[in-house]
Amino acid sequence: MPFIANINISHTDREKFLQQIGRAKTAHLRWRAYAQALLSGHDIEEGQLPLEHDECQFGRWYYGAGQALRTLPEFRAIEIPHKQLHQVCLDLFSLLKRSEKPSLWQRILDPTGKGDSKKAAEIQLKATLLTSVSGDLLRSLETLERQLQATQEF
Repeated sequence: MPFIANINISHTDREKFLQQIGRAKTAHLRWRAYAQALLSGHDIEEGQLPLEHDECQFGRWYYGAGQALRTLPEFRAIEIPHKQLHQVCLDLFSLLKRSEKPSLWQRILDPTGKGDSKKAAEIQLKATLLTSVSGDLLRSLETLERQLQATQEF
């Protein structure tokens, strides 16, 4: 039985974990697609884009069955980008929820309407950050996968 970072792992367990990671990656990609659809102005159903990091399908795996891998540094490295991803999404929701119609004070303080371009730039920046952090998360998952696959060589 291969030994990896204080975990004795059988071939069956390794395969099970690799399948779980594959499903977690798929869940993340689906979540990201819903976030991008929302940014593009498409309607999504309630529940398709959980905003809390422990409520999405990926988070339920990470804080549930995935905890069997918690002694692996590669596993622990996933938590930070995952939490960042949800924070960026919360920030985007906040930007998108701002009133479409400017208030009287907004019109007085910004009669040219340049605030809208500032908001659009903020949204674009957050959308780019969302994609970047998503890439970080996927790379962390791939590193974890490689670590688990390397146990086959023992």
